Amino acid sequence: MTTVLENCLGRLSDPDGIADHALPALAPSQIGALIDLSVRHNVQLAVLKNLIDLTKADLQRSPDAPDAKAQLQTLRDRRFAEVANNTVIANAARQVMAKMDGLPLALVKGLDFAENAYKGVDTRKFSDVDLLIDPSCEAEVNRRLTSLGYVLFEPKGKKIEQSERQWTKRAANTGLSLVEIHTDLVHDPKLRRKMTLTYDLYASPARGGISNASRLVVAAVHGAASHLFGRLQYVIDGMMIARAGVEADELRIRTQASGALLPLATMLRLAADIYGCKASIGLLEGLGKTPAPRLEALLISPQMVLAAKNRNRWRYLPQRHLYRLLLTHH
Repeated sequence: MTTVLENCLGRLSDPDGIADHALPALAPSQIGALIDLSVRHNVQLAVLKNLIDLTKADLQRSPDAPDAKAQLQTLRDRRFAEVANNTVIANAARQVMAKMDGLPLALVKGLDFAENAYKGVDTRKFSDVDLLIDPSCEAEVNRRLTSLGYVLFEPKGKKIEQSERQWTKRAANTGLSLVEIHTDLVHDPKLRRKMTLTYDLYASPARGGISNASRLVVAAVHGAASHLFGRLQYVIDGMMIARAGVEADELRIRTQASGALLPLATMLRLAADIYGCKASIGLLEGLGKTPAPRLEALLISPQMVLAAKNRNRWRYLPQRHLYRLLLTHH
């Protein structure tokens, strides 16, 4: 059962606005708690924008409400700070991509989703730069990152085969920049027996290059394989890509090639269940028969996703781990 704050989070986290304005009245302390919750789900930019719109509507009805005026300024200041941080990371991503010109690699997730599925860097929060590369160019990528001042953080022991490569750079004026290098977005070797997403599958011209269909597969694989849909942002990524327009036949081909039918079905269903997303419903129906639909819906429910960052989230760990088993055996 979702709490009042989790219910509000689901209704205020759509980047395209609020479909239902009949929200419960929230005390200032509850608004602060809601924003904190949105940060844990990485959906604060949408929540702040929608809270700003609601507060502006309140001010139109009551222009002299002093609390509403102060709240509006607080919300705007907070959102400005979040966007400013995004801008710093976006600039780092563009610098890295300019340095990588000519190499078989692609910028994935974060900035790519913001610019191609959302409405820009002020609508989707991200904290690092993710590159999906062809293994043949890894040594050259490393050399070019080093020339930009990045330092490799190497995971130890058995984690090496299950981890992306992380490169960091600290600057006095912009803080820490993080670049993550992936040769496959499915890191766990056990999961990789069923599912894979390499540069070739995602971006090679022979497979159609980068498209919204390939982005949707990235969103599904990332949300399921790396995080078991433990954050609302993974659902919203899929929803926003679906809304941006995805060719259904291409999506089926790319999904089959990556073995990502189960994660994709889960993500599209969640977008439909939580947000009523018609584009997601259409794409889900177009996939045809999906693996264990009743079981996966029971394991990864809207309630689980919305509660995945609260203090009682441990209650959902068994069903999330069962979903992981389903990913390896479907």
